[in-house]
Amino acid sequence: MNISSFVNQITQTITDAANGNTGNLSPSALEESIRNGLEAILSKGSGQSVTGEVLQMKGNEILLSLGGNQLLQARLEGGAMPKTGQLMTFQIQNMAGNKILLTPLFENLNQNSNISTALKAAGLPLTDQMIQMVKDMMQEGLPIDRQSLYQMNRAMNLNQGVPASTLAQMQRLGIPLEADMIRQFQNYQNYEHQITGSLSDLTDAFTESFLQISVEQGAQEGLSFVKDVLGQFVSEEGIPEGDGSRNPEAVQNKTDGQAAGLQKNFTESALYKELKEIGASPEQLSNLVTNKGNGQQVLKEVLQLIDQNLKGEAGTPDFSEKLGKFLEGKEFKQLFKETLNRQLLLEPAEVAQEGRVDQLYEKLNQQMKSLNALLSDPARGDTALAKTVTNLNQNMDFMNAVNQNFSYIQIPLKMYNKETSGELFVYTNKKSLAKKDGNVSALLHLDMEYLGSVDVHVTLSQGQKVATKFYLQDDAALDLIAEHIDLLNDRLNKRGYSMNAEFINQDTQTNVLGEILDQSKNISVLSGTSFDVRA
Repeated sequence: MNISSFVNQITQTITDAANGNTGNLSPSALEESIRNGLEAILSKGSGQSVTGEVLQMKGNEILLSLGGNQLLQARLEGGAMPKTGQLMTFQIQNMAGNKILLTPLFENLNQNSNISTALKAAGLPLTDQMIQMVKDMMQEGLPIDRQSLYQMNRAMNLNQGVPASTLAQMQRLGIPLEADMIRQFQNYQNYEHQITGSLSDLTDAFTESFLQISVEQGAQEGLSFVKDVLGQFVSEEGIPEGDGSRNPEAVQNKTDGQAAGLQKNFTESALYKELKEIGASPEQLSNLVTNKGNGQQVLKEVLQLIDQNLKGEAGTPDFSEKLGKFLEGKEFKQLFKETLNRQLLLEPAEVAQEGRVDQLYEKLNQQMKSLNALLSDPARGDTALAKTVTNLNQNMDFMNAVNQNFSYIQIPLKMYNKETSGELFVYTNKKSLAKKDGNVSALLHLDMEYLGSVDVHVTLSQGQKVATKFYLQDDAALDLIAEHIDLLNDRLNKRGYSMNAEFINQDTQTNVLGEILDQSKNISVLSGTSFDVRA
């Protein structure tokens, strides 16, 4: 297609039949608008759609304003006779030669009329972007009054590149339209939101940050960094026990602080040899042997070595370099990770204990605040650890925002010494909630190493009847659950509940955020059960 000749042809046609909509444009301005519109349409392909305001009709020839100083002349097929001023969406049928052929999409006419009216009332331009914004707001059931459109348009301008659909969904859920919240919302959409994953990242981020600071700021700054960070975890003994003792099963599954993978004979372990290499004294090594490589004890001895070197009390050659190799080693990373897991993950049996999840988040919040303070120094603010801690804090802020209207919480779990991501979402019918015998439903989503994605839908009805549906992606995993379902049934019977279980194979992984969005029109805010992770 020869753009120049086509533009000249259209310009002449419009000039000959100009009405009040285009007659006030100079020939040069008119030509520029036509050229812009033509370039916009040529960037699309047959089968795609284009939306514009009808400026004039002449037979089956139509002139559209696409917004943004763009005009388009095309030929219509299908016998439609749009009216001047009407906002319509068309499908591109053909762009051969000098002719652009369009077909109106009739199913959108009524909606487009409402959109056009709303945008004009708000004083906003009838552009494709604005039209899509209103459509997305209508799709989410949001009001499209002048103030609502103005606020959404402002949010789009402040968050360039973020789809209007994302902003509309967040607004429907009552989540602030802020950059950090948007980033977390998209993480949840993309399955990149698990707190257990961020906690696991802390170990590698810690070592990487030490090496970065040592190179950029010097060995002394690197040692001070390690001392400050490890000091946050040495004195901690995990989540407070509360009034009662741990469940016996939880106690049995505990590792008693012993790092997984250490040999029974600690003196022959790689960790023992590496500690000796960085200058651990015979007394320190003896303490470690006595404690069988207890994670807390190892961290204490490492801190003591660092403190001695910072004070000039120890003369280990190239201590900083040797410490870097030690921190990068598999043995230390495993030990440090196990120490973090002991403090910041829950055993499954602990979840049922009243207040344990609250205590977990109180603990996690305190730890992240302390680390934030340590990383506030400009020399530490651009490190991998600072970014990981920031992401954790923003994740908790996001959960807190969701919990203002919905009952949702992540539950970081440790099962068989493996990190497991758990998510719990409570949803139910509003009318049923108002009755004492109403149904209460919940979704428990687990990402497990061997079973894969596990979804358990639970419905409690009439106060005693429990209906469960287990959704897994693997038939063998389903069979395994079914074989042991009697254990769960017996426990529920002892508590006075009767249970019915179904086992279903599902191909796709559940996105809990999608569940919240899908069910939000029927979700009641559960008064007294919303969970404040910042409490």
